[in-house]
Amino acid sequence: MQIGIKVAYGVGSQMGVIKGVNKVTEDGKADLKHEEGQVILLDFWATWCPPCQKPMAHNQEMLEKRGKDWADKVRFLGLSIDDSPKTVKEHVTEKNKWTAVEHYHVKTEGCTADDEYGVEGVPHVLLVDTTGKIVFVGHPSSRDLEKDIDALLKGETLSGEGTGASASKGEESKETSGAGDASKIAETKESFKATQKTFLEGEAAKTAGGKLQRGFVVLVDEQSYDVKTRELKHKLECHLQLMGSQEGIDAVKDLVKDLAYNDLWKTNEMFRAM
Repeated sequence: MQIGIKVAYGVGSQMGVIKGVNKVTEDGKADLKHEEGQVILLDFWATWCPPCQKPMAHNQEMLEKRGKDWADKVRFLGLSIDDSPKTVKEHVTEKNKWTAVEHYHVKTEGCTADDEYGVEGVPHVLLVDTTGKIVFVGHPSSRDLEKDIDALLKGETLSGEGTGASASKGEESKETSGAGDASKIAETKESFKATQKTFLEGEAAKTAGGKLQRGFVVLVDEQSYDVKTRELKHKLECHLQLMGSQEGIDAVKDLVKDLAYNDLWKTNEMFRAM
């Protein structure tokens, strides 16, 4: 299991520019950014990751099926965390013929895409709407991505798993602002770190975590500056994702309840029994 604190792009954030990625099917580097009117699927994956293979094959199938309909309005970006772009090229061109997807290699000097987009494990997918806003974060199998893309092209709003607790549960965003809250936010982060240290050192966590294929708890502090009020606003969200045996999911969820759930933030859950 991985537990930590990280500031990353999440649901509601605008997609940033992913700088300095290696091109996979040709030489050189590229900067990836959103263009107005496009829907983008960002798929962080690896050739050595068994759970990544079916989603990437599905990406290819969707583009073969809908490529003409979507034309230049939809982009699928495969962002590999492999050690070498050569390995990725052989895997997607010679072995699997997944060439409809735009493939890039992000494990390169100067590129911090995996950190910036909260990648704690792969596959890790984000959907970006026509305005450049991230509207889904999570495991690709948790959504009907083809249906979601069609909806986004129509300007519709996604709801449900991976789209944020405010969309799926009708909750309002917990947001604080002003210098007076800075100490409270800092205290909350320190408390989270102290609790996670105690949790990780416990034998119960090691035993339960061993029954999961993937598990992480991430506390995100999304900050924005209000130019009108001249205040720095904070929005805390906790992302809890557990994949593995149902027994392991139940055990870990019970163990992390004091860590992952708090009145100061929303907790976005994704549980997948396998």
